[in-house]
Amino acid sequence: MSERAEDAKPGGTLPKAKIKKTRRSWWLWLIPIGALALCVWFVYRDYIASGPLITIYFQDASGLEENDTSINYLGATIGQVKALKLAPDNHRVEVKARLASSAKQLARGGTVFWIVRPELKVGAISGLRTIISGEYIAVRPGNGERTNVFVGAESEPIPEPPGSLHIILLSAELGSLQQNSPIYYRGIKVGQVMVYQIGNDAQEVKLQARIDPEYAPLVRVNTKFWNAGGLDFRFGIFRGAEISAESAKTLLSGGIAFATPTEAGEPATDGKVFRLYDKPDDAWKNWMPDIKLKLPEQAPGQPSGPNLK
Repeated sequence: MSERAEDAKPGGTLPKAKIKKTRRSWWLWLIPIGALALCVWFVYRDYIASGPLITIYFQDASGLEENDTSINYLGATIGQVKALKLAPDNHRVEVKARLASSAKQLARGGTVFWIVRPELKVGAISGLRTIISGEYIAVRPGNGERTNVFVGAESEPIPEPPGSLHIILLSAELGSLQQNSPIYYRGIKVGQVMVYQIGNDAQEVKLQARIDPEYAPLVRVNTKFWNAGGLDFRFGIFRGAEISAESAKTLLSGGIAFATPTEAGEPATDGKVFRLYDKPDDAWKNWMPDIKLKLPEQAPGQPSGPNLK
């Protein structure tokens, strides 16, 4: 009987399997280790290293694209749109966006978001680079409590320096005036139109305007305002035809000018209502009130001009 037959009998010794290790076997562990490392990286990138996920509601989100539209601040990309869907009220679009970790402090009350689109207005062009790069969301920081829900603005909010004077101008028609139309005093811009609407009695146009704080003392209760847009054409028998304009810009975008009498009245206060005339009287431009202004100091590096003190 052979040795193999004897080993197969009951009580015989069974052959032992020999396990042979190869040099390539440890490579197999790289697959699960790499998968685990990739999962850890995704968790770190999306939840630890990145900033908060915020929700912005817009009336119109046209031009925005998921995972493509960026959120920009001071020229830097600080976030990206992640999802778009109709809000539960069916009147707004709910935009989900992820901020970068360096911009997490922007998720505060008072922060304003708006969509920058190419816009062509009379006398002004804005958002021109979006024609190539596409629309993006711009932001202006707030300083309120932390929050992740915001209501987007329909257009870029106009910054308002503290101490500005807010007045109301009533006109028979809007004419060439529009939002941001400038307000001039002796040819220098001192304010602008904020918003306009039809008056409560539907018989006039109501414009809300703002005068910069350093020029607010120029507006008195007896100040006269007039529409400075377009050309002023006058004809006289002895002096012939006269054509004038407040500035080249007002020919296109419109504008408002005002004058204060030599005998200036009391300073105007917020909410003061003025009539906006179509044309000024000749006497208004000859008024010479003596009003002291506190103008800001000249910024360093600017070319020095004549001493106006």
